[in-house]
Amino acid sequence: MQGLFKLNDKLGKRLVLILRNYPCSWRRCSFCPFHLEQSTNTWDIITFNRRIIREALRIAETEDYERIAVFNGGSFSELPYDSVNELVPLAKNRVFEIESRSNFITEDFVKNILRLLEPRKLIVRIGFEVADQYIREKLLRKGMPDSEIKRILWIKRRLREENLPVEFWVYVLFGIEYIPEEKVVESVKYFKKLFDGVIAIKYKKYLPEHPEEKTVSSMLARFLEEEADLVDWGGEEWEIKKRNEKNSK
Repeated sequence: MQGLFKLNDKLGKRLVLILRNYPCSWRRCSFCPFHLEQSTNTWDIITFNRRIIREALRIAETEDYERIAVFNGGSFSELPYDSVNELVPLAKNRVFEIESRSNFITEDFVKNILRLLEPRKLIVRIGFEVADQYIREKLLRKGMPDSEIKRILWIKRRLREENLPVEFWVYVLFGIEYIPEEKVVESVKYFKKLFDGVIAIKYKKYLPEHPEEKTVSSMLARFLEEEADLVDWGGEEWEIKKRNEKNSK
């Protein structure tokens, strides 16, 4: 769902911009529907994003939003330059979050964003999804082997040595048939040791060819709420809470 959203959750009060983009250059993940919202028309992308970004600027000038998140159903580096440039006044001196496939992330990529946007802190979110390489590569088809985890950790260490204000956060996927709950727990614990934050994402099936959704146990729901920095239930918070309350009686 593209647009502008005001959120106040475990990460605090923040503006979330979900921008339009070209279809993801990878587009092989077995569970991802984001290409359905994207466009191949550059002017369509630019005009839509300008409207969203300028509305966000208007809100940020009158309300207290120190944390801005920009997502585009793919990688930040795949956005048109016009959209990135429009983000400069919104990102400057704020905590600024983006998403990216790991293969786009280099030291130069991060430093260029810091120079252009001048955020107080840059948070880069990466969808490794699960710690188990077989599941990640053979079933989810992420194209992010364990060597990519090691490479990102090396970049993280190099940037820290220069005292640059950058954090790397990881997505963990749950509620999908390919990832047993014990693997979700294992993944959260594993990534928490290596990275700066973990966000758990509830899977939702959008297309017939996508993997099946799996019921989330109350035990896993409690674990994620306690251990993850944020749990994105995809609009199912109320249903999950009702089920857990019923099971706990």
